Parts: sequence; C-alpha cells; structure tokens
Amino acid sequence: MARDESLKGKTVLVTGATGGLGQAVVKRFIGSGAVVAAVYRDDAGFRRLLDFVGEAEGSLSGFKADVTSEPEVRTMVDGVLARYGRVDALLNLVGAFRGGPDIAGTAEDDWDFLMRTNLKSAFLCSRAVLPAMMKAGSGRIINVAARPAVEKKGRAKAGAYAVSKAGVVLLTETIAEEFRRSGITAHCIAPGTIDTPENRAAIPDADFSKWTDAADIAEVLLFLVSDASAVTSGAVIPVYGKS
Repeated sequence: MARDESLKGKTVLVTGATGGLGQAVVKRFIGSGAVVAAVYRDDAGFRRLLDFVGEAEGSLSGFKADVTSEPEVRTMVDGVLARYGRVDALLNLVGAFRGGPDIAGTAEDDWDFLMRTNLKSAFLCSRAVLPAMMKAGSGRIINVAARPAVEKKGRAKAGAYAVSKAGVVLLTETIAEEFRRSGITAHCIAPGTIDTPENRAAIPDADFSKWTDAADIAEVLLFLVSDASAVTSGAVIPVYGKS
C-alpha cells in the first residue's frame, strides 16, 4: 500500500468502519499514515475489515460499541483516549436507510430507528470527543448526511431517512458555529448512492456507473481531515457522482 504520510501522527476515530464506505476510508487513511480506531458491532465484520486492510493492520485497532448508546459511546471514547491520548478526527460514518411507505404509513419503530442510527449516533460521538479536542485546541468532525437532506429529490417515501439526515446537516452546522474559534472544524458530506456491494445487491437493476465510488469519497474525507481544510468549517459537500 502506497503511503503519502499526510496524516502521520494523527489518530482518527471511525464509526461504521466495517461498512462498504468505512472499509475504503479506513484503508485510505491508514495509507496516509493515520492510526485508525475503528468502531464496530459485529466481530465477523471487524475480521473482514482486518482482511481488507491487510498488511497495514498494525495501524488499526478495533473498539466494539453500539454508537446509539450513551454509556457505550463514552466507554469507547475513553478507551480510545486511554490508548492513544487524543482524537484528531472523528468520522461518523455509521448510518442506515429504510424507505417505502409515505409519511402516513411510516412505522414509529422505523422513524425511531433512523433517528437513533443516523442522528443520535453522530450527536453522541461528537459530544464525547469534543472535550478532548477542546483541550488539544484542534480537531475535525465529519458527518454523513445524504442527498435528500438538501434536495427535495428522493424524499418521497423516504421521509424518516431524509429528516434524520437533515438533522445531521444542522448538527454539523451547529458544531461548526459553536467551535469556530477553537481550532475544531465540522463538515458533512451529502452522498447520492454509494457504489458498495451492499447497495448493488439491494438495487441490482441500477446503473452502477452513475454511483459514487467509496474510494473517491474517502479522498474527499481525507481532504476534510487534512491541514489543507483548516480554513473552512460548516460545509455541506455534495458527492453525487454522475447521478
């Protein structure tokens, strides 16, 4: 794996690390010299991540946690800080999609699940790392919104998902405003459909050439974590590919 060393000495905490986007991000960040603390829930998924990363696994540590649980998030972040002493960047990549019914037919359980998974997780993890970032006088928080959070297209019959991701946008902008004088920046990306094995299996008849490759999104995230992005905060960045 080629290494550019742009993140050498940085500790990056990644939730959703075992997903299709998470795997690509973890591998790219390790390739840039970062040490990655990967948050996961499924042991088999973490083993697959280790296999995917391959020879660079010495730069990767796993932390098992449910990021919708406040006690588990606090224990996880305390563990990362105990091991590495700092969190230079938090990438809230964990997320889920449920759609189909219109708002009138949306089940309360589906609404609550999406609010917990997409929005509450980003809030809990951001809140947990901010004290250490404030002490260090620097930090990066990157969240994942979605195209329906910023455009009307795609909201119909996916209302709960769109609302949860719109909340991610507002959370990101709020963090950016509250901490803009502290050396901490916050951004979010708004993907269309990401080209992952899971999405291909879920939508087999789609034109995959229009989707955004997970590795390309990892490059965007790498820039947002790098020193080159230090002069900006609060951006909502579309990553739609050709769609």
